[in-house]
Amino acid sequence: MQHVASEDAAEPLLVTLAGDDCRWCASGTLAREQFKGDDAVVCEDCGTPAARVW
Repeated sequence: MQHVASEDAAEPLLVTLAGDDCRWCASGTLAREQFKGDDAVVCEDCGTPAARVW
């Protein structure tokens, strides 16, 4: 999982990753969501975050 601390970098990173295939399950796709209160890109099938920005 990637970690980004700067709010300025959050938007491009999350936009870039959204729609990619999940690395942790066979059929998941990454989507922009909240993960534990932070902006993130999370697998729609398994719920694993690929990137989280706080």
